[in-house]
Amino acid sequence: MVLKCVSSVSYSVVFNGIVSESFLPTRGLRQGDTLSPFLFLFCGEGLSSLLRLAKASNILKGVKASRSGPAISHLLFADECILFAEATERGAMSLKQILMEYGANSGQCVNYDKSSVFFSTNTQVRERLVVRRSNDIERYLGLPSMVGRRKHSSFQNLKDRFKQRIDSWSIRFLSQGGKEVFIKAVLQAIPTYSMACFLLPKSLCSDLEGIIAKFWWQKSQNRKGIHWCAWKDLCLLKEDGGLGFQNFEKFNVALLAKQGWRLINYPDSLLARVLKAKYYPNSNFSEARVGNLPSLTWRSVWAAKGLLDKGMCWRVGTGDKISIWTDLWISGNEADRIPNHNSNESIQLVSDLIDATSRNWKTELIRSTFTDDIAGKILQIPLA
Repeated sequence: MVLKCVSSVSYSVVFNGIVSESFLPTRGLRQGDTLSPFLFLFCGEGLSSLLRLAKASNILKGVKASRSGPAISHLLFADECILFAEATERGAMSLKQILMEYGANSGQCVNYDKSSVFFSTNTQVRERLVVRRSNDIERYLGLPSMVGRRKHSSFQNLKDRFKQRIDSWSIRFLSQGGKEVFIKAVLQAIPTYSMACFLLPKSLCSDLEGIIAKFWWQKSQNRKGIHWCAWKDLCLLKEDGGLGFQNFEKFNVALLAKQGWRLINYPDSLLARVLKAKYYPNSNFSEARVGNLPSLTWRSVWAAKGLLDKGMCWRVGTGDKISIWTDLWISGNEADRIPNHNSNESIQLVSDLIDATSRNWKTELIRSTFTDDIAGKILQIPLA
């Protein structure tokens, strides 16, 4: 059926408003056709199913970030693929057998010239896989797969890409308005993906802003130009006297806060399950701590937790998980927690303020426990 969908297609060309006769293509899939990416996904799902079956059968062990965390055997994105297996002869042969089976059934072959294997020293299984060995794991989706202590050098390519764009001949004669568009549409977009995954060093953010500032004030390629205004002032909104440029440090934290929000809203995602098992197995993300020897990924997301907490507020359902005195759960009272002047120690959770039978607020208890202002806000909260 899939073959029929691909082989039965025909094309016609519109030239000067006249539609030509239909003709049949001889090779390739239909570019722009919604079916084409699905055919690619079908093949990718086949490889993923083989790897999952091998892991379930204990043929492949995968890797774990923690003892109780999920075992990861592969990561797929478009035509990029990372496979994880035990660095033993059995693991190498099992992995090779799966790839051969996948190639025989899908028609797709592994490009060993573009593949590499990474493992610790004194491991003699490379010959089994017939791929080159890499001393340092390569970049994946444009990001460093491993970041050591020298984080600044790990993201050096961002500075290089900035300079390459600026040195391009096509932007040497831009007007000041053209420079503004180029900065906002091109330069500031370069580090966005990296910032959404990692907390970049402050020194790197400062260097990137310095490159942009120099480009903004530079009159020509060989003339330095005077910086008439501080960068922080250029980052203000236009209505406040600035130009709306990004403060990379703040923008970085804002993007990471979105990742934290995803951990809260999608707890069953692979990233959420890995991080929870390793860093907050017995609590939730809001109560998590950075811990000892955390990875850069976790330190990055955790660094944005404070910003996320400022904008989050509990939606009251049963209220059995919401602390009256320590959690933010009243709309319009986000800046401060409720002052605890209550002498009744039995009132600690929001569920203590809700009638379990009628599912309504206990009005008299609320008015006798809180100030009129706080009590009024509580009684206006709809119960989900």
